Amino acid sequence: MLALDAARHARLTALLDVLLPGDGDAWPAAGALGLADEAWRLAQLDAQHPRLLGELLDRLDGAIDADAVRALEVAEPALVGVAVLLAYNAYYTDARVRDVVASRTGYVARPPQPEGFELEPFDEASLARQRAREPFWRKV
Repeated sequence: MLALDAARHARLTALLDVLLPGDGDAWPAAGALGLADEAWRLAQLDAQHPRLLGELLDRLDGAIDADAVRALEVAEPALVGVAVLLAYNAYYTDARVRDVVASRTGYVARPPQPEGFELEPFDEASLARQRAREPFWRKV
């Protein structure tokens, strides 16, 4: 398994700041929030993401700025695409960013349940077809 060593951690932090730089006012920069560990944790949830993100971080060995990221995105869109996905997931699920969203938009930053939409009671009869099927797995 690919590790997030100190050098990769620093490059990921710089990359997050390039991808989500904030506005210097209400919106914080992703790297400044310390989201590198969360982005790396999210990468571990997919079989390919750690390898792709690790390759991207290794290729960004040097100055990490918008021009360098743009150039790499042209050459290797899949690598940068994974980083963008992970950056946005880490950023917009962070409680501090959700608080900014709530204060700037009025959107209440909370899960939709139990205070969310009214749900109809679950109808067990909707599973009748599935329950009537023969099992498609092996018993061990």
